[in-house]
Amino acid sequence: MKDDNVLEDWEEKDQANLDKKSARKMVWRTRLSIGFTVIRTLLLIFLIYIAYMIPVSIYYDMSGKQGEFDRLITTLIETRYPGVEVNHMFSNHAEINSFLTQSTTLKLYRNVGEWDVVIGEVQAEKHLFGKVSYSLNFDEKYLNENKVHNFAIPPKILGRQSSDAAESGSKENLRKQLTKIDDGHVAQAQFSVKTPMKSRELLEKLEAYDIQVYRMPIYGGELTEVETPSHGSGQFTFVQSLLLRPQIIYDDKNRHSSSVSPLNKVTIEQSIDQFYKDIKWLTENGNYRGIDIDQKRLNYIRENGVQVYGAVVTGPIREIEKLLDEEQFHQFYLGGIEVWNWYEN
Repeated sequence: MKDDNVLEDWEEKDQANLDKKSARKMVWRTRLSIGFTVIRTLLLIFLIYIAYMIPVSIYYDMSGKQGEFDRLITTLIETRYPGVEVNHMFSNHAEINSFLTQSTTLKLYRNVGEWDVVIGEVQAEKHLFGKVSYSLNFDEKYLNENKVHNFAIPPKILGRQSSDAAESGSKENLRKQLTKIDDGHVAQAQFSVKTPMKSRELLEKLEAYDIQVYRMPIYGGELTEVETPSHGSGQFTFVQSLLLRPQIIYDDKNRHSSSVSPLNKVTIEQSIDQFYKDIKWLTENGNYRGIDIDQKRLNYIRENGVQVYGAVVTGPIREIEKLLDEEQFHQFYLGGIEVWNWYEN
């Protein structure tokens, strides 16, 4: 009887061990089955994603939407930020994700003499049903440096009298700065004009100087006809103007095709024609903050013609210095200084 009990205990222990082994095997089989199921599911999702994104990306590129977004951002920046250029020589920067959000990153630079000086980049995106948003990220050389200055609306347009003392004050500060810089440098400079004039008239005035012209602010009825964000400094009022730039031509896929630079009497009419086309295209194809203002400004310019009241120029330091003697020019700002790199006219 004792032996029978011992045998029964052994059999029970063996059976318990077998049950444990079987249970462990079942656990591992279950784990492996779940693991393979997860892997297959992830692989299927990935394949579906690829199958979805390939035609989306092909359509985005082939339809011209990719170039369109780059063109949209380039036009927005170059027609409202004085002295800032966008590198559009290499197209197809824009991308689209699975949520159909478009994004792009483009290099920013300034024309300083014959240099193209990189100053940062613009990052932009647009959600499927949202507005275009962008941010300018400048390479900071100095703390609290103001990279972009708006132009001063001619006081006479606003029914005000200008003070020669205030205007000469800003000129004299810049003159002192320039006298400390030797002849072996080139600079970019920006100035406003006291009285609006035709673009060709301003170009003829600037022909006397060995400089190149890259931007001109166009008066679009700001403050008098069109409600526009503005800020004041003393007697002057500054607004973000629409800017006349050298002509840039795009192909039917919205890719950069050719450009004519800088602004001069030979190229000015083509640049003005392109300005109308660019702003019209921008307001028809863009969904951005301020589009309603641009539509009103474009209508005003069509009715009243192109009147400019400033310029962004570049050239040798001594030529920039000479501009300070022009009675009509005021509110000067330096956009950048570099060592000599200039082809004299």
